[in-house]
Amino acid sequence: MKAVVLHGSPRRGGNSDTLAEHFIRGLETAGKIQTWDFYANEMSIRPCQGCEHCQTSVDNSCAIKDDMQQIYSVFGDADIVVFTTPMYWGYMTAQLKTVVDRMEALAMNPEKYFVDKHFVIILTYRHHYQSTVAFFERIKIFFRFRLSVLTFCSLDEASQRDVHVTSCPEKLEEAYRLGITLAMP
Repeated sequence: MKAVVLHGSPRRGGNSDTLAEHFIRGLETAGKIQTWDFYANEMSIRPCQGCEHCQTSVDNSCAIKDDMQQIYSVFGDADIVVFTTPMYWGYMTAQLKTVVDRMEALAMNPEKYFVDKHFVIILTYRHHYQSTVAFFERIKIFFRFRLSVLTFCSLDEASQRDVHVTSCPEKLEEAYRLGITLAMP
């Protein structure tokens, strides 16, 4: 099994990364897994320029040659693609959105890059996450991938303070169990 993990947080080790780690541990319990981790904030990825090169070139490649090539090179081989991000203003981070926008080149060949993959969306939030879930639910109809969503609200209602997911063992266990479930044939 092969998994691509796209980390959208600008901070390593936060809630979304911690949940992704527990999910991957769950996958690993079922056997050998190859994982590629990409931290969008640490990569040099330019925004899509809307040039339509990916639509008009023979190989449907992106005209921009930057760190996105690393993601392109393994995305087609992945069985599972994990998008993990905190919510900023109710949506995925700009870092992850830039990666998603650059997947336009992959969209030209959905059979290779999307169909029958399992997308796992791990979202951490204080107030809203629904717009990002709605985005993936909309595109899954066209791209025919399976979808699992795991969310964690980091705002403690009583104190109005943020809590780290490590203080919520049931949420870590949920991520781990999701990994185990998806690792089963």
